[in-house]
Amino acid sequence: MRLVGGAPMTTHRGSCLCRSVTFEVDGPINGVGSCHCSKCRKVSGTGGNAQFIVRAGRFRWTAGGDGGTRFTLPDGWGPTRCGKCGSPIPASFDGGERIWVPAGLMDDDLGTDFKMHIFCGSRADWDRESPAAQHYDEDPR
Repeated sequence: MRLVGGAPMTTHRGSCLCRSVTFEVDGPINGVGSCHCSKCRKVSGTGGNAQFIVRAGRFRWTAGGDGGTRFTLPDGWGPTRCGKCGSPIPASFDGGERIWVPAGLMDDDLGTDFKMHIFCGSRADWDRESPAAQHYDEDPR
């Protein structure tokens, strides 16, 4: 926790899989959003992309911020990934005012939950919570 103007400020730490890229986000996270469009499904290999957005002034790289590779599709959209492990890493898509942060990179609890799901009309047919699905705290094998 950092002090800003004498008041404590929570700092959330995040990193890629190999920890070559690390970063911090200051202040509260006001919710996570998930995009279920076909591009986000393909780029993640899952039902969607879970992320949150923060103003650039609340975000800072602590290591490896220049170690990412941006992959750009013809329409300008695309992920930025760690050059060593391939994890998606934070990026700006609006000229640097805001940073899109993949929620799964966070090492610290965020103290929030999902606040928004977008492009649900193109959600995969299997991307639903099933009452019959079993839940395990660890790998059941």
